[in-house]
Amino acid sequence: MELTKAKWFMIALLLLAILAGCSTADEEAVAEKEQAAEKKVAAVEESDEEAAAPAEKEESDIPEAAIHNVEEMVKEKGKYVPNEMTDQQKEELNEELEAAPAGMTGEEAYSLAVTLLAADVEEAATIINEVDPVIKIDSATPEDEIDIPDTETVNVAILLDASGSMAGEVSGGQKMELAKSAIEKYASDLPEGANIMLRVYGHEGTGTDADKAMSCASNEVVYDLGAYDEQQFAESLDQFNPAGWTPLAGAIEAAETDLKEHKGDNVRNVVYVVSDGIETCDGDPVAAAASLNESDIQAEVNIIGFDVDNEGQKQLEAVAKAGNGQYKSVYSESELNEYLEQEYSRLYWEWLAWGNDRKLDILSQSNDIYGELLAANNDVSFLSLASKNEMYAIHYDLKELGKFKDQEAVDRYLELIDTRYETVRQHFRQESERKDEIRKEVYEKLREQVDQLEEEKMDDYKS
Repeated sequence: MELTKAKWFMIALLLLAILAGCSTADEEAVAEKEQAAEKKVAAVEESDEEAAAPAEKEESDIPEAAIHNVEEMVKEKGKYVPNEMTDQQKEELNEELEAAPAGMTGEEAYSLAVTLLAADVEEAATIINEVDPVIKIDSATPEDEIDIPDTETVNVAILLDASGSMAGEVSGGQKMELAKSAIEKYASDLPEGANIMLRVYGHEGTGTDADKAMSCASNEVVYDLGAYDEQQFAESLDQFNPAGWTPLAGAIEAAETDLKEHKGDNVRNVVYVVSDGIETCDGDPVAAAASLNESDIQAEVNIIGFDVDNEGQKQLEAVAKAGNGQYKSVYSESELNEYLEQEYSRLYWEWLAWGNDRKLDILSQSNDIYGELLAANNDVSFLSLASKNEMYAIHYDLKELGKFKDQEAVDRYLELIDTRYETVRQHFRQESERKDEIRKEVYEKLREQVDQLEEEKMDDYKS
């Protein structure tokens, strides 16, 4: 059957419509594929950009450590002590390094290291800062002229018994005349700077009961405390003669009044009693001697018993003991002179001992100051070096863990730990050396003055 033209026309239109529909569907599918590909590319590019960008820096709460301020560095103490860490502490340190923020600068890594490993030098630093390099003798200072007393001020009070019994004779002559002669020689030999006083007692009245009250009240200074003057001292000895009773206790009590204004750290008061007998005026010489010695005058009471019997020796020995002094019995002119010469020599050697004590004290103080500075400075150096070495060691761990921002940060870190070590070490070394120079200067000045004074006084005591 032949198709009519109209039918063929209709079939052609239908085929065209089908073909057109297929074409549109293909195009839409292609478009969808292209869009999906573009999205994949964009995702890859975005991923690459994120990978290429630097990691976002973690926030840090590590306090900023000092770099040049030594005072602040001394206050900074690490959590761990280098060279003294236990295995557990080492593990804890490694954990803290692992937990450290990434991308640290040199300064930040340095601050971390300080909080963990800074040396505790505060104790040693305090010693160096507080050590006084000035050797103390009296009011010596490095700025002022060093002042050493010329010597102790020695005050010698002689109490001479002028009772009637002193008119008696012994080998060499009358006791009173022999006593006066020996005392005058002793006084003339005293060194420059020493003071002497002469008090007599019992030189009025007689030995009778009728004159007892007057005689017991006779107690007089005939030479005031002061430097020895040959003529005046000789004249004072000529003012009295042996006469009455023996008010020994009253004389010692009066000596305490005589010396009450003469006391102090560099004052020495010595009392010599020259007597030939016991107390006869109802006084208590033992109590008087104890009171004098125990007072702030702190005088020692020495007794020279001149031709004294056994009973008198016992009492006078008790007086000397109570006065923290010595008792010596003499029976002749030669013995009296020998004893007083020995006493003079004793004062000389005691003063030399004072000088030697001062020199030993100077040396001892100097050594103590030097030792303190040396030990403290060594502690600062040792602790700081141990800290620096440990800080250097952990930089390898920090690098391996990727905690540094870059190599520049590593270099800066190493520079900072070196700077810290040198700053602390040099500061305290220089301070120690400065103080040690003061110590040496003061030591030399003091030694020189003590030596000079010793030579001068040795000349004064030459016979």
